[in-house]
Amino acid sequence: MKKFLLFFICLAGCQTSVQGTHLRFEMSAPQQDVLFLVDDTKVSYGGGLNAVENKTTWHGSMTAKQHSTFTDLVSKWGTIGKSAISKGVGKYKIRLQEDSLDRTFELPLTDTTATKVYGLLMKVADARFKTTLDALPKPSVDAMLQNRGLGKEQ
Repeated sequence: MKKFLLFFICLAGCQTSVQGTHLRFEMSAPQQDVLFLVDDTKVSYGGGLNAVENKTTWHGSMTAKQHSTFTDLVSKWGTIGKSAISKGVGKYKIRLQEDSLDRTFELPLTDTTATKVYGLLMKVADARFKTTLDALPKPSVDAMLQNRGLGKEQ
């Protein structure tokens, strides 16, 4: 029984394969820090002091189209090794895990692929404002015309 238990612990501890794509994406620049954690289609976001403290404050999901774009972009990092280092003031710190691959690297804020990934993840995270924006009153046609100087003053 002890041998079986030892075998099971070793087997569980020795597994290095990750199912799907896992991404830790940090962007740091002067006066700005953002953290994204991506687990396939699930996205967690933290900004500002929360990102500095390694905390996320919002959790959501990508659409199928967003996930397809994300997968295409992340696949471009297949040739980047651990030697990729950022130059300059700000940087992207990235940890990408796919299957048995586990890569960590830094890229400058000028890297086009990283900037596209950042933009995509920000669009996903912008959904955190949707309920608030949907709750705002909608202007009437009369109010819109009046704001443009085309309607009657009441």
